[in-house]
Amino acid sequence: MNRTGVINGLVKKYNYTSYLEIGVKNPKNNFDVILIEDKDGVDPEWRRPPVSGNKFVMTSDDFFNQIGKDKRYDLVFIDGLHHFEQIDKDIVNSLKHLNDNGTVVIHDCNPTIVSMQSRPRIAGRWTGDGWKSVFKLRYFRNDLSIFVVNVDFGCGVIRRGKQELYKTDVDIEECLKWKYFNRNRKEILNLIGVEEYKKWIEN
Repeated sequence: MNRTGVINGLVKKYNYTSYLEIGVKNPKNNFDVILIEDKDGVDPEWRRPPVSGNKFVMTSDDFFNQIGKDKRYDLVFIDGLHHFEQIDKDIVNSLKHLNDNGTVVIHDCNPTIVSMQSRPRIAGRWTGDGWKSVFKLRYFRNDLSIFVVNVDFGCGVIRRGKQELYKTDVDIEECLKWKYFNRNRKEILNLIGVEEYKKWIEN
């Protein structure tokens, strides 16, 4: 399973009919194989046009600034600039435009080695530091339900609901450092395996 499998599992589970992808780049890699007809893709640098769906050549900030406040999606996939500051904004904006039973998915939030999340980028395979965005949601937002599927360097699944907040006596600045994250990633991310995710999809 990869990110596409995670997303299409949600499409199947909830019968979703509208989709937004932030950070498409090459639509062959994911956008074109999402099993929804009503699709919007956002990227300032597309490598090729999509097979179907709407192509927006702009940043996610510009996209959210131009769409109507009543525009809603069933499913939003965030795979744009992999800096936690931008991901924080993309999450906030996605939740504003999410249907009541909708889901936001974040890619690359479970880096396996420190160089994968370092800024500036120093590794060939780079996830960025989006795990920090997940940490803050797990720490502060008891109105959301969040888990990360341990596949494709982490696919975070965010839905409205409730969760038991991640608790620690460690200062938050220390929690946002690699050493702490690497030691506590399973609890921080609420990490689940592929088989557990498949069972959740089927229930």
